[in-house]
Formats: sequence, C-alpha cells, structure tokens
Amino acid sequence: MLILGKVDESNLKVVKNYFTDITSYVLEIVGLPINSINKAVNQINSLIFIYSNNKNLNLENKELYKWKDLAQKLLVENEELKKLLNGVNKIPDSFITAKVISNSSGSYIKTITLNVGTKHGVRIGNAVTNNWGMIGRVIQVGKKSARVLLVTDINSQIPVFFEKSKHKAIVIGNNSDLLEVKYLKSRVKLFDKERVITSGEGGLLPRGLSVGLYIENLNYESNKIKVLPTRNWDIVDSLNVIINNDKVLN
Repeated sequence: MLILGKVDESNLKVVKNYFTDITSYVLEIVGLPINSINKAVNQINSLIFIYSNNKNLNLENKELYKWKDLAQKLLVENEELKKLLNGVNKIPDSFITAKVISNSSGSYIKTITLNVGTKHGVRIGNAVTNNWGMIGRVIQVGKKSARVLLVTDINSQIPVFFEKSKHKAIVIGNNSDLLEVKYLKSRVKLFDKERVITSGEGGLLPRGLSVGLYIENLNYESNKIKVLPTRNWDIVDSLNVIINNDKVLN
C-alpha cells in the first residue's frame, strides 16, 4: 500500500488507459466470430422472409392474371353486346341475342349452331344478324339450339334490292368469300359501295337487313356480279336472331 501510495497518480492513469485499449482490441477480436454469426443469422432470416414473400407474391400474381384474363374476356363480350344493342334500332322486328356454340366451315356446307331454340321463340326461317347485317337464317331448330345456314353457303338464296339504284335481285352463296347476284336486269347502273339489302319478298325475311356491299373493283373484269358480304360473320361469339314468327312458315 505504501508503494502504491508513492506511485504518481498521472502515471497510473496512463497504465489504465493502455489496459483499456488492449482489452478493447481483445474484446473486438473475440467478438468478430459472434458478430459474423449474428450477421449470418440475420441474413438467413432475411433470405427466408424474401423467399416466403416472393412465393406469396407469385401466388398473388397468378390469381391476378386469372382475374385479368376474365376481365379482358368480359370487356370484349361487353363491347360486342354494346354493338349489338346499338344495332337494335335498325332491326325491324323483335330479336333475341344468342351465343355461337359451334361453327362448321366444310367444303360443301357452312353453318353455325346457336344456343337458342323453340323455347326462346326461334323458328325455321328466322334471320340471324351481327352488328353489320345479316349473316344467315335458321334452317333447323330444337328446343334449346338452332342451326343457321350462312349467306355464303351454296344453298343460300336471299331476295334483295340495291339501296341506291333500287334494282331487285337474288344473292346466292357459292362457298367462297363473295356472294353472286342472280336475276338482275341487264344493263343496269349500280353504284360503288352500294348496300345490298333484304327486300322482304316472300315474307320469310324482314325487309331492310344489310346483306353486303357492291364494290366496283370486285366486278371490273368479271362477267358475274359479286357482292362482298357483311364483315366478320364467321368469327363472332354473339348474334341476334330476328323473331318475326308471324311471317315464318313452320
């Protein structure tokens, strides 16, 4: 105690400072593995969290894609139905909207099948239209389905008149993309892009449905008069069936 009492206090502080520095280095060296382990554990926990979060996000993403596809499908269907409703004012009789459930495009017959039938008031001879005009007529009908003969089928014959020139004729299908005009008077004047419309003669079809367009370029070098039928008649999902059963022969 006497010796320590004789030691200069300032010198003792220097020794204590050196001791503190040395112990801090030792503690830092000893703590490196522990700190590394803690960091590794934290990183592993972060990776597990990221993996779990990414898995959940992938599941949510798949669900969102399903809803996106459904929304796009409903949007297209909604636009198609809007177009059909916009054409209602041009339809002279009542109508029912139907879905296409099959489409036959064989070499000798072109028909489609709809999901409506006698239960819905559909009868043989009813005209079928899309938003551009007539695409065919019902030739066979069941309780909940109907078969439609397209205007391009070789068995199709429709009484029509030209909208501007008022000339009457018959348009027939020939299993191609164009319709042929029959029984038209010779040396008649037809106008370019003149609409060809159902005349209603015979009482089977209503008057005023657009069947196609007369295009001069399509008839420039042809000895047969051709008509371009209404557009997109073979790729639509929804169609209108004209219900004018007071005129239809069963």
